[in-house]
Amino acid sequence: MALKLLFPILFITGVYFLIKSIGRIMQVYGGPKTEFSANAIENVIKFSEAGDYEIAYKRPSINGVIPTNWSFELIRESDKKELLVWGIVNPLGMRKDMSGNRVVPIATFFIDHPGSYTLHTTESVGYKDGDKLLVTAQSGSKGFIAIFAILLSAIATIAGLVLSILAFMNKI
Repeated sequence: MALKLLFPILFITGVYFLIKSIGRIMQVYGGPKTEFSANAIENVIKFSEAGDYEIAYKRPSINGVIPTNWSFELIRESDKKELLVWGIVNPLGMRKDMSGNRVVPIATFFIDHPGSYTLHTTESVGYKDGDKLLVTAQSGSKGFIAIFAILLSAIATIAGLVLSILAFMNKI
């Protein structure tokens, strides 16, 4: 009798946490973004809050080498202060968007005051038509944790459903 209560509770808990973790991953990767052509030399970006941000290279193809010979200069518009931009290519941070584009982080920076900033870039030799640069809040390990939570809650949901069916059929 206890199993007929325990397994449906596992199923309902799994569904609840599956919905919560999908919402969390949508928050992490669906936040505000600024996207512009990769061959644009100067762009004005408005940041509404302070924090860590990343510049990612967005390419509409699955294969091909992501260019790494970019240099970035970020200048705060209010006082013309130049901010430090770390150019790091993170192939482990690669992800796909809903259109199938490959998104690879190539630089990070920290904004201490909200406002308008000008991003100066140099055109890369490896640039292809359709390539874009994407400026988003840095996801870091939050994306990995959300994916792990989805995996665990999906396993709990499936296990709870299967074991509930077996318990009600008196097979357990």
